[in-house]
Amino acid sequence: MKNLGTLDRLLRVFLSEICFLAGFFWLGTEWQIPLYLIAAVLLLQAATGTCGIYSLIGINTCERIKRKDKNIITISLVLIIASAAIGGYLSSTMTRDIFLQDFGSIKEPYIAVLSDTSQGIRDQSISDYERLNSSFLAFDEKYRNYRPLAIKSDDRLSDDLVNITVIIRGSKEDVFSGDLSRAHNTLQKIGPMLQGIMRRSRLE
Repeated sequence: MKNLGTLDRLLRVFLSEICFLAGFFWLGTEWQIPLYLIAAVLLLQAATGTCGIYSLIGINTCERIKRKDKNIITISLVLIIASAAIGGYLSSTMTRDIFLQDFGSIKEPYIAVLSDTSQGIRDQSISDYERLNSSFLAFDEKYRNYRPLAIKSDDRLSDDLVNITVIIRGSKEDVFSGDLSRAHNTLQKIGPMLQGIMRRSRLE
């Protein structure tokens, strides 16, 4: 038996849309499936007009809005479609910009430490190496299980992140001991991987 009124059903469609956008654009893999399931349940409730929880506690909102009031339905559906389109576009743009900013936080100290090691500037090499290491750790932690739209199809990213981690850790001793030429040669291997990430994301 139906127990959801028109506004209740439209609200569930809107909430389902929010869950889907959040899962697809903004959250990591551990949150995506739960949000997609919630979105599916809300859509099913909206389609059938039935809510199990309402049935258990005896709530029925069917009569709280006139069924013939098509204006509310039409306006609400237009708003839902518009918000989905705008929300998808804004989410795509914003997550892309955030990714570029996070990527830049790696690239800047990486270029700096390459320059320092090539010139044999030990103290500055150590300082910029530590900046690179901390920036990359933050980047790796964020994007290990999270894929914004710009890199969602990049199936090589995980391997690149692991390899970059190994290279950064492997060059630490050379940087701190003063073997900057060797450190430079080791760190240079990161460059092609960073370029590959940007190329595959089509953000260059």
